[in-house]
Amino acid sequence: MVTLTQLFVSKQGEMAAQFKAPLEHPVAKGDNFENAWTNFLQTYLPSRYECSNGFIVDSRNNVSDQIDIIIYDKYFSPFFLNIGSNKYIPAESVYAVFEVKPILDKKNFIYAQNKAESVRRLYRTSASVISNGNIVAGREPFPIIAGLLTNTCRWESVLPKQVLDETDPKFLNLCGCVDGYSWAAKETQTGLQYVKNNKREESLLSFFMELLNLLQTRGTVPALDVPKYFDGFSPIA
Repeated sequence: MVTLTQLFVSKQGEMAAQFKAPLEHPVAKGDNFENAWTNFLQTYLPSRYECSNGFIVDSRNNVSDQIDIIIYDKYFSPFFLNIGSNKYIPAESVYAVFEVKPILDKKNFIYAQNKAESVRRLYRTSASVISNGNIVAGREPFPIIAGLLTNTCRWESVLPKQVLDETDPKFLNLCGCVDGYSWAAKETQTGLQYVKNNKREESLLSFFMELLNLLQTRGTVPALDVPKYFDGFSPIA
């Protein structure tokens, strides 16, 4: 009988082989990494979540940096824009953002932190909704998850040892790693710190379970206040 652990270990080996494919061009190699992670997440996450690269926008005309993988709401998002090959996704619809890099080192860690900050600085509306005939006030937008997805991870040389501040817009929640150790921010006896998974061969499974748990704690995205996105537009005569 095949277990869930065996399925993920097999997938981890498949992705590791894909990352080692002989691609000479750095752009092609980067696209290969990004596509592998996107396909993995889209395959295993529940169907309520959509995964794509693109930009995130808010109702005040602010735009994030380009993000490698955006996990956003598939059912309740009222719209997103496609301009050329780029997607522009409303900030209210976003659950999580990830950068994809071949290796976790200090440079890429800081790079992912800056991308996370560009998203978390955006303004998010939260409109009231009608439930069972009653008006329910808009909910407080939840903290957007952010992280880094890599092939290999230099664990000890990168991650800060001090207690973390999850209210910091640069805060990274977790890192997925195919050929190395994944890690996540967890409460310890000394406060919130990064903790790696115990078994390297189960790194992908560990990352996925941590991500799924974080997504479940977010629940459903807040209702987007659509008129806010169209302030200044003339109504149809």
